[in-house]
Formats: sequence, structure tokens, C-alpha cells
Amino acid sequence: MAEARVVYRGDPSRRAVALTFDAGSDAGYTADILRILRDNNVRATFGVTGVWAEQNRDLLFAVAADGHPIINHTYDHRSFTGVSTGDPPLTPDERALELSRAEVTVYRYTSRSTKPYFRPPYGDIDAGVLRDAAASGYGTVVMWTVDTLGWNGATAAQILQRSRGLAEPGAIYVMHVGSDSQDAAALQPLIDALRADNYTFETIDELLTP
Repeated sequence: MAEARVVYRGDPSRRAVALTFDAGSDAGYTADILRILRDNNVRATFGVTGVWAEQNRDLLFAVAADGHPIINHTYDHRSFTGVSTGDPPLTPDERALELSRAEVTVYRYTSRSTKPYFRPPYGDIDAGVLRDAAASGYGTVVMWTVDTLGWNGATAAQILQRSRGLAEPGAIYVMHVGSDSQDAAALQPLIDALRADNYTFETIDELLTP
């Protein structure tokens, strides 16, 4: 049975990076993030859960209207393997339902499909997850090169230092929109710093295209 490919970075031959924002908790700083991206003419990629989409339709509309691709982050952010949560792993049918409910929700509100990109909650994957993702039409599992650790209490200054220091051609950054993260506060300084280091910004689909 086919397995989805797992990507941790994009094309290393171009000095480009991708900013990705996971949206699965609250609205948080999404509006601020969208404003900063708009002001800087940067397109990012948003990993959205179905529940978040239902609860934040106006923000989902804004993400789509600004041209940011949306990738599948499951319906309610359950770990597919249970490794990070201590729960039993989801069955193949449960995984398929998580993906399909998120896809249907996002498509209903935006007329855009999340396929073929899947961002697994907590980054929890194994061979079974890769098979199940592929079976649901998600041929690419999008991981990351750089975790800003904004979700883990890092300050804006720490996020900036870490994110700039770990930059490399093709890097995928994982950030979060929620109110527990200072990623939004670090975003403008990070864009400025990466541009000063001669990086450009691409969406996931652009970054993964040779």
C-alpha cells in the first residue's frame, strides 16, 4: 500500500523559506498575523483544524481571501498515534474521518481543498499514519525544519534568535496563531531578519516544487 511522503524541508537550492501557522486552539493573534503578512507581501501556509474553521469562519475567510494556502490539520487535533497524548492510536477509519471532516469543513467555507497536504497534530506519525493519509488523498505530510517553540512559552526575542539562527535554504517554519504563543509578536522582526539575510518567502507548494 502506498505511503505519503514526509517532508521536513523544501528545495535547498533556493534561498527561500516557508512560514506555516497551525490553527487549532483559539483565534489568538490570527488577525494580527494576517495584517503583518499582508503589509509585508508575504504568503504563508495555514494548517487549520475543522473545529477551528467552524469557530472562526471570518478568520478562515480572511486567510483564503489573502491567498494563503490551507492544509489539513485534522478535525479536532487528536493525535493519530497517541504518542504525544497517551491516548490509544486512532483506527484507520477514525483517521479517515478526521481528515474528511476537516476537508469538508474548509471546502464548505472557502471552496478550497486542503489536499494533498496534511500537517499531523503534534507531529505524531508512523508508517500506518503515512498509509492512511495516502489512502485519504494526502500524499504529502508536512513536518518542519524549525519549530519556533512559541507554543512552549518562548518569548518573542527567543523566537527571533532561534528562528534566525536555524534558518537554511528550504526551511519550513512551524508557528502557531493561538493566544498562548508569542509567534505573532516575533513575526515582523523575523520577516525583517530573514529578508536581511537574503531569504525570500514561499508557500509550501511553492517550496516543494523543484
